[in-house]
Amino acid sequence: MLPKYDLHIHTNYSDGSQTFEEILIKIEEVDLKCFGISDHFEKGHNHSVSTSANEYYNHFLKIKNIAKEKGIIMLLGAEVGFNDKEILIPENIPNVDYIIGSIHQMPQNLEEEDYWDLYKKYVEKAVSEYSFQILGHVEGYLPVNKFMKPDSTFEDRRSFEKLVAIKYLNLEWYKEIAKEMAKNKIALEIHEMSESPRKEVIKIMIENGVKLSYGTDSHALHQLSKRNYFSEVTEQLGLKEKEFLKI
Repeated sequence: MLPKYDLHIHTNYSDGSQTFEEILIKIEEVDLKCFGISDHFEKGHNHSVSTSANEYYNHFLKIKNIAKEKGIIMLLGAEVGFNDKEILIPENIPNVDYIIGSIHQMPQNLEEEDYWDLYKKYVEKAVSEYSFQILGHVEGYLPVNKFMKPDSTFEDRRSFEKLVAIKYLNLEWYKEIAKEMAKNKIALEIHEMSESPRKEVIKIMIENGVKLSYGTDSHALHQLSKRNYFSEVTEQLGLKEKEFLKI
């Protein structure tokens, strides 16, 4: 049986619209046995949690205890950005169970090819030298604002990301970073909201001993029950429980 968890969920402490309490109710409805809150904790990020570590953590513990009474494991994660110099961990980060490393911030003065070359360097540096557990949405929710029209839709952004992935994030590159990820025990996130990464990428990771993680990256309650891409990938690649992070 595949793991029934979602390790990428945002609350209204960062850029989500849902509270800890509302998320737990929804988790019960969709019959998950484990979930992780992973709000933005990132220096320079507009939606990074601004609350003190103690206040945030105490609220989490209160809901975690309620979840435990219901037989549900509630974990605390953090989504943290990085560049080619550092992982952008702020001072107010609480004691977390895991960190999702994702790229949200890029210099805006580069042309397209140089921009995505630098993106790849960020990833290469991170999986080789930084301490985190999950590589988040490597082909989804990319920092594409620079290339999008002001009236671009959610679908427009996702379509552009797929073109970027094919053009710049080639499979040979993934084979190289997969080796580093396996060595440093960094899992690859299957990202529901962007339906990424490509199945070929997931296959490469598995072949190189990289574990998988799963996250909806939900910012609103209705997104928590979405499992379309996960179901598709699971069926087509024949994924097994042993290929996922063990909680």
